[in-house]
Amino acid sequence: MKEENTQTPEKEAYRLEQERKQILELLSRYTKHKEVRLVQRGNAAIFCALYIVKKTNPRPFILIPDQGGWISFRTYPKMLGFDIRTVKTNRGLIDLIDLEKKAESGAALLVTSFAGYFAEQPMRYISKICRRSGCILIEDASGAVGDNDLCDGDYSDMIVGSFGRWKPVNAEYGGFISAARKELFEGVSDVFSTTNFYPRYDVLLHKLTKAKEKINLMTKRAETVKEEIAKRFPELKIMHKDLRGLNVVVRYMNANEKAQVEGYCDEKHFDYLECPNYIRVDEEAISIELKRLNGNGKS
Repeated sequence: MKEENTQTPEKEAYRLEQERKQILELLSRYTKHKEVRLVQRGNAAIFCALYIVKKTNPRPFILIPDQGGWISFRTYPKMLGFDIRTVKTNRGLIDLIDLEKKAESGAALLVTSFAGYFAEQPMRYISKICRRSGCILIEDASGAVGDNDLCDGDYSDMIVGSFGRWKPVNAEYGGFISAARKELFEGVSDVFSTTNFYPRYDVLLHKLTKAKEKINLMTKRAETVKEEIAKRFPELKIMHKDLRGLNVVVRYMNANEKAQVEGYCDEKHFDYLECPNYIRVDEEAISIELKRLNGNGKS
């Protein structure tokens, strides 16, 4: 006798709602923000955050790092009528002195938790400067969801992130935005209505429960690669060698050194990205894209 399917539409809707609530609770715990919204991708979260800034802070400038940021940092602010001012960095790490000079003119600072995915930003100090200056701090934590030190709502006013391919939470779809204060999300339902979210909640929930474990795995893997390169190629310079990251960026001084790094990547079957490139560093280097070992979007 054929077994009947007892999963009614009502039961399915209830299951999905429970999974959605668990996802929001996990994100709230990771970010330390009570206010969390799910969006269809990380770029949508960035746009929503900038829209909120436009409604909140009348200053004309959005501050972004001069390197080590994300592609939409340089395009989305202009769509909302902001001008862009770049903050100097040390190979992606925010120059705190330059930030101090510019923060008073900034409506917000957009910054990634890991500069170029390879070096941990000093978020505590960045936050102090922004708060003194009334500059809203937006942390793009796409590479740091679940991290013990980054993606920390005690420092960031808003946190945005992606669950896309090659991210630590690689559900291949979706993103989020969280806020430290409820009033940041008030009166902006129009922008949230433009970004729908139709994921497989069960997949995303599973990935989020593994987030801390995945971040630890990825940062430890990067440390192992740094140690191996330093041992095999002592003449090569590893950028921000002593800082945590998901990728490893190696500077080369000539064609021979470049060939060494590329040969190492080929040997290990590592993807790599040639620099200069805004999303990594603005000088000749090879970014070893270890975060892509996340499994081509699967794990």
